[in-house]
Amino acid sequence: MNENNQLKKLKNIFIILFLSVSSNAFSLETLKRISIHDGDTIRAFLNGKEVKIRLAEIDTPELKQDFGVESRKCLEKFLYGKDKKISFKFREKDKYGRLVGWLYNGNLDVNFEMVKTGCAWAYERYAETQKLFFAQSFAQRNRLGLWKNEKAIPPWVWRQKN
Repeated sequence: MNENNQLKKLKNIFIILFLSVSSNAFSLETLKRISIHDGDTIRAFLNGKEVKIRLAEIDTPELKQDFGVESRKCLEKFLYGKDKKISFKFREKDKYGRLVGWLYNGNLDVNFEMVKTGCAWAYERYAETQKLFFAQSFAQRNRLGLWKNEKAIPPWVWRQKN
């Protein structure tokens, strides 16, 4: 690899690391008794009430789609893999009644990590933060997770066909 490519790669890694430091400007609520449905949807108890939560700004393969089960396992790893409290930052309620927002394991932005490790797409239709597109480019260039398959189909396209 030539020096110019190495500098580009280091610059991209720096951008990813910088953007992954999330400012939790909004209130975070602690979740209890989490169960994972798929790579972007969970059930949990929030303030004593069971709720369904959809991760904001990302989309993961459906369970019957290629890499769907692996994506679910990625989310398991980020939620169960550390001994910290899992928090939720609310964004909105969707048309299905799910709460939509961001999950955190301590200071780890789970939504961002799902994209950065190639376990999710930045959801083009809903993503508002550029950091997810930088993370996705990083995962694509490094052929991480679902990006190992050059013919990976975005879940929103797969859902239309199935």
